[in-house]
Amino acid sequence: MTRIVLPPPDARVVTTVCDYCVVGCGYKAYTWPVGTEGGPTAAENALGADFPVPILGGAWISANMQNVVQVNGAPHHVLVIPDRDAQVVNLRGDHSVRGGTLAQKLYSAERPTKDRLQMPQLRVEGRLFPVSWDVALELVASLSRYVLDTHGELAWGMKMFSYQYYENSYALTKLALGKIQTPCWAPHDKPAAGGDTPGLSDAGINAFSAAYQDWKEAEVIYVSGVSLYETKSVAFQEWVAPGGAKLVVVNPRRDYTAAYAEKQGGLHLQLTPGTDTVLNNAIARVILENGWQDGDFIRQRTAGAEDLERETSWRRVLFGMTFQQYREFILKDDAYALENAANITGVAAEKIRRAAELMAKPGQGGKRPRTSLMLEKGNYWGHNYENTASFAGLGLLVGAGGRPGQMISRAGGHQRGMLRAADYPKDKSPETYKGNKIELNLDRWVTEGNVRFMWVIGTTWLAAMAASQHLGQRVRELTRGTGPQLSLAEAFPQGDSTRALDLNQVRDLLKARMDSGGMVL
Repeated sequence: MTRIVLPPPDARVVTTVCDYCVVGCGYKAYTWPVGTEGGPTAAENALGADFPVPILGGAWISANMQNVVQVNGAPHHVLVIPDRDAQVVNLRGDHSVRGGTLAQKLYSAERPTKDRLQMPQLRVEGRLFPVSWDVALELVASLSRYVLDTHGELAWGMKMFSYQYYENSYALTKLALGKIQTPCWAPHDKPAAGGDTPGLSDAGINAFSAAYQDWKEAEVIYVSGVSLYETKSVAFQEWVAPGGAKLVVVNPRRDYTAAYAEKQGGLHLQLTPGTDTVLNNAIARVILENGWQDGDFIRQRTAGAEDLERETSWRRVLFGMTFQQYREFILKDDAYALENAANITGVAAEKIRRAAELMAKPGQGGKRPRTSLMLEKGNYWGHNYENTASFAGLGLLVGAGGRPGQMISRAGGHQRGMLRAADYPKDKSPETYKGNKIELNLDRWVTEGNVRFMWVIGTTWLAAMAASQHLGQRVRELTRGTGPQLSLAEAFPQGDSTRALDLNQVRDLLKARMDSGGMVL
């Protein structure tokens, strides 16, 4: 689209939402037949604006906001534009560069999106051949049945995306977790079915507890493992920045958010990757050594010895602490002493001390700073439990959690929609920790050759998970280098791939591959 086409007054309009990040900015989508268009005056177009408009005038249109699509078989213009009437989230129609290109994602026969699968495909001798839906469904069902009967549910795995409620996640979890009851299951963004931030959960903190208003009301925000402006632009520029909070940004890279933090009187703690726990606990140690902790909050809101005695969760029994036990733990470990922590994390001792001051040191009259703590995947995709537990401990120490402008919360990764039809069957998992059942690491289970049938739905599994090169290489070995492989002559005995597939031959060969230690993907 090189020419901007305005929607006529009678264009169809629906509200929608950007699907790129967790912010979920509001948009309006206009559609109208090709061959008609609106005019430049407010009365002549559906936007009710006189064109040209200023770039930040709320009705400004770029070529990336438009496309041509098919509606009921006829070509239509489509315009997806930020909702300038928005009263929440993206106020006045603010938007990110990602949201400004939503129209480009729509299917168009004239654009790159024309490369879209419309039929199932079967790989034979390294090439993909289209097959009918009946063939594909029969293969999935019959091979699943065979694996379950022959090798058991620990040999049948599913990796699936966690979106769209009943339409996808409910039905898929009903099959995998409810009916098959396999522990070989994981959502798209992690190798196991466990929680994202278990250290927060064990401390009684809801990982999505903060409202945007809380970030705006905070005076200091400790930002760990998230490029806030780069990945959540609108949340940053509409809520965080206007609040004026000093940011303490924990990030191995110096990004825009880190530069902004320093310019506004905050800090960039450029740590060595994997040392978040030491950094969190070193800051906590400075706070404890100076008596800057929020004693009233700790006494009123955190667990005492009698609470721990009643605890039944095995992780809380193993790792839970009273404040006094936590204090002794932090002060006893030399790794958290200022100079030692600086050597381990790569963050200068004076910066660690300054972070503690910003977050916890009372000001005139003993007034404490309103400090919130924000984390994301850069924090918890590393040493998950240690990072999130130390993060929770630091937050509680400064009086954050469940208070306006004083929250411990994720920034959010992307929009979800997971609604499970059944609970994860942890009792069937072969993995344990200190005698306690834990969720199966599906990636490792696959690389060890334990899975015979793997169903991957709506996610770039091999490119997105930990150690993806090794995982990808191992999957190729299991699917293409182990056991019998399909040949063109066997799959298409009539010598013409456009003719009927020999379904029985294909099914038998795939069964033989799985019986030989290989895998069907």
